Amino acid sequence: MITTEQQKQVDGVMELLSAHIANPPWEEWMVEVFTGSIDYAAEMLELSADEVLDYLEEPPLGQMAHAHVFEHFITTETNEDNESVLSEFIRTRVEQQTGSFACQYLNALNKATLGLWEVINFTAGQSAQVRQLGTTEPLFNVPLEADSIPKNICIASRLLTLADGNHTFSFGLLPVDRNEAEDILAYLAQVRAEMLETAQNEGLAQDADDVEAAIQEELTDLMFHETFASWISQGFEE
Repeated sequence: MITTEQQKQVDGVMELLSAHIANPPWEEWMVEVFTGSIDYAAEMLELSADEVLDYLEEPPLGQMAHAHVFEHFITTETNEDNESVLSEFIRTRVEQQTGSFACQYLNALNKATLGLWEVINFTAGQSAQVRQLGTTEPLFNVPLEADSIPKNICIASRLLTLADGNHTFSFGLLPVDRNEAEDILAYLAQVRAEMLETAQNEGLAQDADDVEAAIQEELTDLMFHETFASWISQGFEE
């Protein structure tokens, strides 16, 4: 469990990070990523962007949406040196504080990727045992303060491995219907297969590392957009 003092450290460094991306060129790019996520969800759900934005004005939906977009932005958007927002921030602002929990948290966030997690066991108000959906990976125990979790819900989030070996979900956590989550994984598998086939047809098989990097970039972006749109869709189905 993250202690109160550790949480204060993380909150403080996140405020610094938010201030960091309020500067050029990051601020403009952050707006583009947020706008793109809204447009993607609106198109998928056959809604207007204004309808999606109106829905997100209800608390805590706006905060949840912002955290999801924020984490995708800082871990995937890169500068001219191919350095992510978060990597740049760690290097220039907090790398010298390697012993702090906040720095350990940011490094863990920087290494984590967005995934879909099924809840295997749950202790109300305390923790959950989770496993990446569609795998036979070992279970991970994570703090989870929710009073209850519907049985048909997966969790879209980054699973952080902390310096002490414990695990926690990142702030950008969204509940996604399990059937929707399975559809997302199937779609991503289809995209992967199509991209591999295209690479083979174009004679790019010898550039396997470059092909895999391009596939991972595409799938990371799709996972972000698809989980965001699926989460929003649940609100319009109620």
